[in-house]
Amino acid sequence: MDQRQEQTQQMTLSASQQYQLHVLEQPAAELEEEWRRLKRRLHRHYPNQVSLEVEQMAGHLASYEDELLAQIRLESVRQEIGYMAEQLIVYLEADGLLRTSDEQLAASFSTDVATITEARTLLQQCEPVGIAARSERECQWLQAIELDDAELIGLTNRLRHESASQVFAQFSEQDRTRLRKQLTRLSRTPDLPKEERPVTAEARIHLLDGELQIDWMTLDTDQTWLELKEATPFLRAYERRRVTMHAILSVLLERQERWFKGELHLEPLTKKQVAEATGHHPSTIGRAIASKYVETVHGLVALEDLFVSRTTTGDSSFLIKRRIAEYIQHSDRPLSDQQLTDRLQADGLTVARRTVAKYRAALGLTKKTMQQRKAQSEWD
Repeated sequence: MDQRQEQTQQMTLSASQQYQLHVLEQPAAELEEEWRRLKRRLHRHYPNQVSLEVEQMAGHLASYEDELLAQIRLESVRQEIGYMAEQLIVYLEADGLLRTSDEQLAASFSTDVATITEARTLLQQCEPVGIAARSERECQWLQAIELDDAELIGLTNRLRHESASQVFAQFSEQDRTRLRKQLTRLSRTPDLPKEERPVTAEARIHLLDGELQIDWMTLDTDQTWLELKEATPFLRAYERRRVTMHAILSVLLERQERWFKGELHLEPLTKKQVAEATGHHPSTIGRAIASKYVETVHGLVALEDLFVSRTTTGDSSFLIKRRIAEYIQHSDRPLSDQQLTDRLQADGLTVARRTVAKYRAALGLTKKTMQQRKAQSEWD
């Protein structure tokens, strides 16, 4: 499927399907953050049904939320609008967007849509630009307004309502190239403060009595909350994500069993092969594994690294890079590219010196970069 067809297909997805893809794509740490935010919202509306450990949750509140509160309180608006804007902060997702519709919010707060719309507009006037946008395209539109660029404003406004293929089809090839380049100036999400967040593994895979076992990362969900309208979309999307991730990892365990059992060996494996084995589309597999990690006997490993291509000699480029890193790490003296090539050859891995140099540079382990890090360390 070419890019234009894929974009058109995305536009035909229902809101429910788009949200399910959003949850599927989220790394474990971001998923946990979204779940904490949802629990806060549920507790606000159903305090007797959804408990909330305030002390535990307090440490997870994003620092920018306090800044948003301060900005709202500086605005001269009706008290009810300011109060409602403050309440909407709880509905912001981890990326700063507010995807819940005004109609849903009005129902949750027992108010009218006009009040919610005005409160959302107030929140969108805060920094960073694009906060509380309904979608990534609306975020870009708000940034275009901030830039006061009439052409970009018109383009992003159309992209909010039409597919990219429909919009760009009306321009010449030269203008399409120019406009796409201009769009790269606009972020799809607000520029939130970067918070150091430890990587959370989707699962821990270990050997028990010679058999591979999987301990999954899980959220403290409660199936009775499916009765709560506000919780239903997330819980259903989370369950679909769980089923998809389990299916993918089941195939990985079967195909890469030697790796998970401790060997430095990976079989060739493509997203298409996993898609065929699980019944999913290859693009779904790509979305599901992006930025996801598992804890293994080899340490924390990105799922994407378990999908490997072969070199001309049949060896995984990922494993060769890992072996190069190990040689350098355990050597008490600097190693040249040729020395690394010779060591690989001794281990039965035939790799050209030029390829070794390329892999070494990709790992940031060239003599120059290592000397720079050493000098910086001594300076610090």
